[in-house]
Order: sequence, then C-alpha cells, then structure tokens
Amino acid sequence: MTIQVMVDGVVRDATPEELAEIEARAAAANQPTVPQEVSMRQARLALLGRGVLGQVNAAIDSLPSPDSEAARIEWDYSSVVARNSPLVTMMGAALGLDDDALDELFITAARM
Repeated sequence: MTIQVMVDGVVRDATPEELAEIEARAAAANQPTVPQEVSMRQARLALLGRGVLGQVNAAIDSLPSPDSEAARIEWDYSSVVARNSPLVTMMGAALGLDDDALDELFITAARM
C-alpha cells in the first residue's frame, strides 16, 4: 500500500522518512494516557489483578513513622488515588513497582 502526502498543494508518494514519522505519530496516538487519579475501588481491583493486593498491608506497616500512619489513613479512608501522590511512589517502591509499572497499573485501574 502506498501512502501519499500533500506538500505545497502537490500530492506525491511519501518518502521513507515521512512514512517513519507517520508511523511514529500513529503509535503515539495509540498509547493510552496515564490517568491522574482512579477510584480506590479501581486501584484495589488493579492491585488484585496484579497479584499484590495482599502485600499492601505489610508494605504500609514496613514504612517508617509517620509515613506508615499517613499511608494507613489514606489506604483506609481515601476515595481516590492520585498518580502523583507521594504515597503512590512510596507504596510502589515497597511493592517492587517502578514508574512504568505504576503507570500501567493506573491505566489498568481506569479501565475497571
């Protein structure tokens, strides 16, 4: 299949560089956006699906004070989880989840 482009009002076959740019833009457009926040229900279901929900309480307990107490309050009483929350970063590290894994977790959670 030949892809054509219009340049200065003239239609012609795309160059290999233009094809690469078109493909890169299409791939970027198909990348899911990481949500800034998800509901606690969505977060817990995503953690369950990843197989780490059962590790959350131990991870909270392993944090130093007062982080542990703050994390417990947020875990038990928050209705939403914000991706840029320091708690998410701390809990991610405690659960062995890097930034990419956390992003994927939020994308998964948003679909639930």
